[in-house]
Amino acid sequence: MSSNQFSKKIPFRKGNPMHLLDYMRLDDDGAILLDEQALRILKKIDEPISVITVVGSYRRGKSYFANTLLGRHDGFKLGSSVNGCTKGIDIWNTPFYHKGKRVVIIDCEGIDDPNQEVPWANKLFILCLAISSTLIYNINGIVGRDDIEKLFLMTKIASHIQPPNEYQFLPNLVVLLRDFQLDSPPDFVEYFLDRLSKVDQNGVRQDAMRNMSTIETDQLDPIFVEKIEEAVTNIFEDLPPKYLNASEMSGVTFAEFLERCVEQINDPANTMLSIPSAYEATINFAAQKAYETCLELYNEMMDQMNIKGLPISWDEFKSVHNTAFEEALNNFIQQIIGSADQLQSFQKIFHDKITELKDQFYMKNSTALSKYHKEWAHKLWEEKVAPGLEIENLFDTDKFEEAIESFEQSYRNIVMPGEEALQVLNEFKTNQYEEAIKLLNTYGVLREECAKEMLARQEAEKKFLEILQEEEKLKTEINNFKIENEKIQNQLEEKVKNMEECLQNQEQQSKQALDQLKNENERQLYEQRMHNQHAIDQQKIQYEQMLNQIRHENQTRIDNLQNQLNNATQRKIGFWGHVKGVVRGIGSLFGF
Repeated sequence: MSSNQFSKKIPFRKGNPMHLLDYMRLDDDGAILLDEQALRILKKIDEPISVITVVGSYRRGKSYFANTLLGRHDGFKLGSSVNGCTKGIDIWNTPFYHKGKRVVIIDCEGIDDPNQEVPWANKLFILCLAISSTLIYNINGIVGRDDIEKLFLMTKIASHIQPPNEYQFLPNLVVLLRDFQLDSPPDFVEYFLDRLSKVDQNGVRQDAMRNMSTIETDQLDPIFVEKIEEAVTNIFEDLPPKYLNASEMSGVTFAEFLERCVEQINDPANTMLSIPSAYEATINFAAQKAYETCLELYNEMMDQMNIKGLPISWDEFKSVHNTAFEEALNNFIQQIIGSADQLQSFQKIFHDKITELKDQFYMKNSTALSKYHKEWAHKLWEEKVAPGLEIENLFDTDKFEEAIESFEQSYRNIVMPGEEALQVLNEFKTNQYEEAIKLLNTYGVLREECAKEMLARQEAEKKFLEILQEEEKLKTEINNFKIENEKIQNQLEEKVKNMEECLQNQEQQSKQALDQLKNENERQLYEQRMHNQHAIDQQKIQYEQMLNQIRHENQTRIDNLQNQLNNATQRKIGFWGHVKGVVRGIGSLFGF
């Protein structure tokens, strides 16, 4: 597409228009058809999204103003014939970044095209109200009864939308009254409703109006250009995102919300577009999408262990897991939306799924560690002990004990601390140690009493190591649980903080809109403000209750694990006292 910039004061946006949806008459009701390519573009947007929709009468410069939002004369198709140029809804195919949000510009079919069917016109406007965060109603010409009636029709059509109970969902309304000849009035709403009407038709020569996409800016009236720049700047200055309850929609969630709205509108059985129903479907879709993408992210990051090669130490495993868990959790909390109860439910499911994946990687590493320690234990046994068990080289008592000590010392030097190392050593005490002692006793190297003493000592050491193994496992579980839930707690608190800010922003926007309604009495305004504030207060209470419940559940879990650890420690102390004098040097084994 050619590049015809409107003004240096408005950023020039590259891209092209494309169809978002169209209307097809399949039966008496017809159906809205969405363009899959346009949906794919929306679904690639991860940031919060702002949706600016320009509506108004056909052939009144609606598409031209949509182009000026993009900083250009050309862009959306313009027409000078008696028929409207835009059919259905077009979007700009390159959503641009502005103050932390991706902005989607929508050019809507004229709302009073003579070729337009009434059911389609109603559905079109209902959809525009539902999906927009800013709705620009374009007027170019004398403000008369028709314009007032069209705005009144908007309010009638809006009654076919079931709103959410406690949240703002209607877009910011910008009435764009173009080519004003008079000075800006002190109160535009009152001025507009009083139907002041002188409009300047001299912003551009009539012959040039037929080719507005190719016109040069210096051919336009400077005052007209200045007013367009001012209007565009004001629109972008306070541009709200598209909200879903207390959360900002991303492109992914917006695309799903759009599809759910179209699905409802296309259903002949529906007489009303239910925003709560569309919200609920979108919330569940966002959660499912978050599960898939974030679990895949965790899996990919953990899979680096396989590439490096197993086994790895448990300290390294914990480091890899914590990094992957934090990254996946951060992405997950950012993606999920919904009420306090829904957020709590989603994070529990996510944690359970992460734990399942972690356990799978844990078992792979544990199996590799067991194999590693078994191989080393057999190698060291063959090197340190096995030669003295051959008939021609039998150990005496002292040599046998020295060989066992040398075996254990060498084993301690190569082990990766953890239950696998203890378990392999216990297996040796149960099998190889006992067989060696019995063999030496059979050949008379060890006296009966000495053999029994050694067997008793090895049995005591084995049981002590089992207690150490249980204690170490509980310590690790408690530590991991604390770390993971601290991360969850921090992420949820940040999420709640952002959602509360969204609620405050929505309340501020509602207040500004209410303040502009001068013909409403003070009692109604006060009641509306109280209702909005009550909704915010109730949401804050729900969020705090959610966080408190999570804290309580986590602390209960930690207390239970700590009690188990205390019991294991007491058993270790009791057992140690019982076998004191029999077991030698166990306390130094593996640094315990």
